[in-house]
Amino acid sequence: MLFEAIKNHDPDKIALHDETRVLSYGDLELEIQTRMDALYGVSVLGIALDNSVDWVLWDLAALKAEIPCVPVPPFFTKEQISHLLHSASVSHILSPEGLRDTGTGREGVLPTRTAKVTFTSGTTGTPKGVCLPKSAMENVASSIVDILGDEFVGTHACVLPLAVLLENVAGVYAGLMAGCTINISGLQGFGQNYENVHKVLKNTEASSTILVPEILRTLMAQVAIHGSLPHLKFIAVGGSKVDPALVQQARAMSLPVYEGYGLSECASVVSLNTPQNDKLGSVGKLLPHIKARIIDVEIQIKDPGFLGYIGETVPHVFNTGDLGQLDDNGFLSITGRKKNVLITSYGRNVSPEWVEATLLTQSAIAQVIVYGDAQPFLSALIVLSSPQADIQGAIDKANQSLPDYAQVKVFKIVPPFTVQNGTLTGTGRPRRDQILTLYTQNNEKEKTHEFLQHAG
Repeated sequence: MLFEAIKNHDPDKIALHDETRVLSYGDLELEIQTRMDALYGVSVLGIALDNSVDWVLWDLAALKAEIPCVPVPPFFTKEQISHLLHSASVSHILSPEGLRDTGTGREGVLPTRTAKVTFTSGTTGTPKGVCLPKSAMENVASSIVDILGDEFVGTHACVLPLAVLLENVAGVYAGLMAGCTINISGLQGFGQNYENVHKVLKNTEASSTILVPEILRTLMAQVAIHGSLPHLKFIAVGGSKVDPALVQQARAMSLPVYEGYGLSECASVVSLNTPQNDKLGSVGKLLPHIKARIIDVEIQIKDPGFLGYIGETVPHVFNTGDLGQLDDNGFLSITGRKKNVLITSYGRNVSPEWVEATLLTQSAIAQVIVYGDAQPFLSALIVLSSPQADIQGAIDKANQSLPDYAQVKVFKIVPPFTVQNGTLTGTGRPRRDQILTLYTQNNEKEKTHEFLQHAG
């Protein structure tokens, strides 16, 4: 489906463009074939490149050659990358130094038909690998093209790392299927300030892009300073909860923002608001190929598309762990998460228990609760082991063993958690909700207002 669509586009139209290369649709077949030839003897390919035309070409070559591809997220730690290489049995890795044998042991057995293994950002130190067939990714790309229509065919600017499934599938595959020009910016990772995102979108005359909430906030601040972006027709925002007030603020600045919802297990996008079908506060309507239902308030996906996690079989019905509602008009709303997993505004999934356990290795910290859902960084409520404890030093040391997206940037010292004050269970477990209610306040509307005031 994807490669047939590429062949049918005007061969002279620009398909891929970055700071150093420009390729037309007519150039793609030879470029992909050359890389397919170079992949002879590769059983599983890892891609550890920065955003570039080359990244896309190698990815497409592996897809066409039916060689499983494993993108390496630029925000992974060395330990997480090692886990990725071993568990997915990556035989060769492509880095700026070229293609080389990894020399790693072969641990995981990938399911038949695996085209891509996408790893979550790591709710723990050892993230799961989601095995996807080509058909699942093509279904998502095709559905996006169908619901947006031809009027949105233009220039898509890749702002997120290509190793992120959302950009890889919903951005590149959908864009190529529709006949867009894919402009690949040099912006990398989620740890940057994205100080040039407005410049990139303006200079490329991008008509569409995909952002996470934190980058949207950055873009809004830049628009307030540098002016509007009249070429933009569609900005998809997902990866974390988006407050309706933020969407309204963005639209008031002439930014065409539409919220969506996705899962790696569904090959990225599950639902999406569009100019034709939009409901503020929802994550849009389900893509045409998605079948979902709400059971006991939890969103369940029938035949989600993935082939299972590495070493595990695929479920017929996938329990998302997300709580939601489907209204009579088919709009899906996310009301919460079944478990404690936090999703930062950079779209990174973090288990608070993982970070808390790391912090508790420091003798200065007696008790801790980590929070930061929909925020750009993690915060912690900390009980000191003694009044003289060097808490800043302890946090700095703990952060050294955590990736940037899981590091604690802000902390607050609080009284001990006890059974008597209702912050501990009888078995000694922290009552997370009670503690957060007692010691934190979270008013996203006020934060958005303050952010924009500061940006102005």
